[in-house]
Amino acid sequence: MPRYLGIDYGEKRIGLALSDPTLIIAQAYKTLHFVSLKDLLQQIGNLVEELDIKKIILGLPLSMKGSDSQKTKEVRVFGEKLSKTLAIPVIYFDERLSTVRAHQILQELGKKPSKSRQKVDQLAAQQILQTYLDKERKHGDI
Repeated sequence: MPRYLGIDYGEKRIGLALSDPTLIIAQAYKTLHFVSLKDLLQQIGNLVEELDIKKIILGLPLSMKGSDSQKTKEVRVFGEKLSKTLAIPVIYFDERLSTVRAHQILQELGKKPSKSRQKVDQLAAQQILQTYLDKERKHGDI
């Protein structure tokens, strides 16, 4: 059954989240380490094939006012390369406050976010993907 992949793109680490096959629940999946763009695209391409991913939801780091920043431009370039490499849709989705929420979740679990950076990235990707799934379901797109 098809799944969606959520991505929280960072300069050093890329957090990933997966939807369940019913496209209702997002779960933290793994963290990839940025070695090179070519390597990253290959790793994501392998996951897309292996896990039957039908859509990628890429977190877009807009400013709090909703405008683009330098980081937003970097993510858009990455998204364009993903789109050219893979034969599935890449959807940009507002990721404002996803990392803040990931920190809150870890603190609620009694863990220090500064010692769990990989988990923060995964939870941020989970927040991005879950918000997207909820919105898509609310509007009847699933």
